[in-house]
Amino acid sequence: MSWKLGDVAGLGLSALLSGCITVLPPEPNPAAVQYIFNVPPPAQPGAAQNVERGAISGKLPHVGFFYSVNPDCTSNGPVTMMVKTPAPHGSVTFAKAVGYTNYPPYSDSHDCNKKKRVPGVEVLYPPNQDYSGPDQFTVQGVGPLGRLLETHYSVKVIAP
Repeated sequence: MSWKLGDVAGLGLSALLSGCITVLPPEPNPAAVQYIFNVPPPAQPGAAQNVERGAISGKLPHVGFFYSVNPDCTSNGPVTMMVKTPAPHGSVTFAKAVGYTNYPPYSDSHDCNKKKRVPGVEVLYPPNQDYSGPDQFTVQGVGPLGRLLETHYSVKVIAP
């Protein structure tokens, strides 16, 4: 059997390349990522949400849970939270938490609500001691891919 120089060089290059090629998984489709911030969907995309809550003076209530999930109900990454407008009669804090999604019944992702808990950020609002009456504040959440959602909370604080 005889080999030409071009055949040997081609064989060596083919063998070299066949051991080095790695097929990467396809990149996730950013359009397929879903964000939910535990509030009803806005009337218009980008519109701020309005949420009403109750609180007891001097207690630390949970008033919201922000998270970002993929269509398969797994976490898409952390949500960054910030206070846009502080509460005049209390304070707003954030804590890492794990909780269930809260999709409305008409959502394609409603089944995620009972599958498993996902990581997110809890919004906590402790009203001032001995205060009762209305209070309000606004928070903003930014998802892993940059989606912004603003939520305005109106809180009725009652005495213990």
